[in-house]
Amino acid sequence: RLTAVAEYLKLRDKYQRHPKCTRPCLNASLAIARRMGKGVYFARQIRQNEEYLAKHGRLCLSKESAQHGQYTLLDNESVVHGVRRYLAAQNLGSITPHLLCHHVNKVIIPALDLTTKKATISERTAINWLKKLGYTCKDVKKGVYFDGHERPDVIEARKKFLTELTKYEQLMCKYDDVTMELIPPILGPGEKEHVLLPQDECIVSTNDGPRKQWLQGNQQPLKKKGNGRPIHISDWISERTGRLALSEEQIAAQAKLPESQRLRVTDARRIIYPGKNHDGWWDLKQLMDQTEDAVDIFEHLHPDKVGVWLFDCSSAHEGLAADALNVNNMNVNPGGKQKHLRSTVIPLNNPAPKPGQRDTRGMVQDMVYPQDHPTPELRGQPKGMKSVLQERVSVWDELSERRGGKVVGKCKECTKSQTKKDAERRVAAAEAMGQEDTLEEADLAQAEEPDAPERDAWCCMHRVLSLQADFANEKPMLQHYLEGRGHVCMFLPKFHCELNAIEMLWGYAKYRKCYRLASDSKFLTAKCLVPQCLDLCDTLTIRRFFRKTWQYIDTYSKGLDARQTAFAIKKYKSHHRVGLTSEIVALMQASD
Repeated sequence: RLTAVAEYLKLRDKYQRHPKCTRPCLNASLAIARRMGKGVYFARQIRQNEEYLAKHGRLCLSKESAQHGQYTLLDNESVVHGVRRYLAAQNLGSITPHLLCHHVNKVIIPALDLTTKKATISERTAINWLKKLGYTCKDVKKGVYFDGHERPDVIEARKKFLTELTKYEQLMCKYDDVTMELIPPILGPGEKEHVLLPQDECIVSTNDGPRKQWLQGNQQPLKKKGNGRPIHISDWISERTGRLALSEEQIAAQAKLPESQRLRVTDARRIIYPGKNHDGWWDLKQLMDQTEDAVDIFEHLHPDKVGVWLFDCSSAHEGLAADALNVNNMNVNPGGKQKHLRSTVIPLNNPAPKPGQRDTRGMVQDMVYPQDHPTPELRGQPKGMKSVLQERVSVWDELSERRGGKVVGKCKECTKSQTKKDAERRVAAAEAMGQEDTLEEADLAQAEEPDAPERDAWCCMHRVLSLQADFANEKPMLQHYLEGRGHVCMFLPKFHCELNAIEMLWGYAKYRKCYRLASDSKFLTAKCLVPQCLDLCDTLTIRRFFRKTWQYIDTYSKGLDARQTAFAIKKYKSHHRVGLTSEIVALMQASD
């Protein structure tokens, strides 16, 4: 309408200067209306709008705008003054459309006696009001996200993960897309139902406030130094029951049992309050203790079912036992400050021995010298890499021959590779303690570097021993324990937090249930709020989290990249599965 009026004014001025034009206003309005594909009525509206604009400084209300009453309330000076007074009284960074909407409807409008049916505003209207009053929603979060979805090594790890998960998916329950009701799997003879159990940790800081805030002009809130005292949460969720915890009835039944038959804990969630002179920071030992309790709870809730326990890919989760076959815990020579490793069996796929040499393949090998060893200095001492390889006769002969008799403990290339792994461990430790801000850029860059190209497998003792089948296939402590209990342990590929449904639980508690709005930067308040916000998430909502995770799994399984996956998730957000790959690509091209 404003464009039509502007063009009308230009043409009217031109007609007024023409001596033969007797009705410039009518002719100009009709010409503009025809140019815009309209008729006589629109020409009349152009002339009326021009008169109203000249008198009031704005266009008159359209029928649609008048029905909503938006301009009427905002044009009311008393309402505007009331809104401005309210906004000015709020602390910097505490303004939200929801609170403004509530104040207008419950305080300002009743006080002005504007109690008609249309004298209320919605949250969407509150957003528009804030924008008209000069406020914008600014993102005040800090930090950098390093995306590596399309790195070759990550793509390979993702394919391997999806292949393994597909084997178990057919043994899991499905859920109706609309009602989210459980659909049991069809099991064959000897098969057991599998239940997916993703685990994750989250840190909530006492000073954790809203990351997006409504601010006017160049306003910037003065944030408190540091994040405040942290609250660390570690938990599992299940698509079947929601949280991995006993109900009140089950807890009451447990209380009636003899103490020796009761579960040690009835809730798998573990909350600690780490920091100086407080609880220790989260580590693998605490995770192992929690896992033991979680498995007991799962087997109580789901007898005769197999849990697929899912963990993030981090050096903290993939930590080995103290006596695990880890070449990094060995020296070149016997003794010294190296760990006592467990006994093993020499791999059968080692090179065949040379003629006349003893075949050691398949023999049990101790990593520690016996107490009755002929050399007193070696009794009870760890053997070291050189002695272990020499006992694997065929391997030592091959290494010596390839290196021309000059065998080193650890070459430069292996040392460089170890530097990258050390950086990854430092990053994982900082993330576990919620101290990402203390990380150096060099560590972050080094940890995100792609793995080095394949090196010579016979470059040094360290490399050769690390590639031996028993060392290379050594399982993390978590996997050892869970498989020993008859369950499955899986680790997510790097950078794929979207495949972990519990990540959405943390966002639900922080954003949807307004922890960040309710928190007052006091530790006691945060300590009470955290479990309350988490408990507000019901089983139905958690099943929706899983549905979104299965959508991601389905898109990656169909070979879509990260950009195509993001598009497909939005397009098929209410389905357990997404469409065909060709269909998704065609829709993306049409939208572009």
